[in-house]
Amino acid sequence: MTAAELLAQADALDAQAAAVRFDGTSSAALSRRAAELRVQALGAKPYPVLICASCARLTGWLSADGICAGDVRHQQQMAGEWIKVDDHRPPLPTDAGPFLRRLKRTLGIGGARDRSRAWLDRVEPGETGPIEPEEGWELELPVKHEERAPEGPDLLVCFDVASFRFEYGAWRPAEKTRGGKPRRLMPREFAASLPVVALAEAWNDFAAEVTAHNRRVWQAEAARRHGVWQAEKARHDAEELQRGTSDALG
Repeated sequence: MTAAELLAQADALDAQAAAVRFDGTSSAALSRRAAELRVQALGAKPYPVLICASCARLTGWLSADGICAGDVRHQQQMAGEWIKVDDHRPPLPTDAGPFLRRLKRTLGIGGARDRSRAWLDRVEPGETGPIEPEEGWELELPVKHEERAPEGPDLLVCFDVASFRFEYGAWRPAEKTRGGKPRRLMPREFAASLPVVALAEAWNDFAAEVTAHNRRVWQAEAARRHGVWQAEKARHDAEELQRGTSDALG
């Protein structure tokens, strides 16, 4: 069975679980089976792909009770435990380059070369966006940060996605993108004590999911633009034909 077929089955099981309202045991069993299918779809990995016993979400870290970091924190809050709240927002990719160039981009006075350089920092032309820099084009970008695990001595490496928009010749953080957030199969947190090679592959796999999402968004937009172009061309050709017929009639 292919990965796509496994994921389709997992989605169907999730839909069944959502439809079960009064039997929590059945709902949990369906969600667990869906998670197992997603683990199977991911295949063998050098990093852990685990299933949370509470929410059935895929994760790379579990507590002693088999609970993911998010659910452990939620349980602690529900129990009234005092939890130190730090700002764990992932650092956003910065606009690289000399200060003067970055200042010009901020003011919107950068040259064509600066615009192209900034564009190519984030876009695969014709793959994840237009070939030429385009004001207002949006992307989802993978970002990562570290935070303390909610229990034990582990430090967690956490992956996330941030929205960006191309404005005034530079990529600027955005609240959201028209294409929405990517649907992610990959776990989002891992113990920092894992081998560097395993963490690097996990990050590459996560980033690949985000890139695939950006490709799908561009493919849909490119198809829409091509349809508009064809419609405009057909209208123009029809007008030319009518004009030619009118001229022939004198």
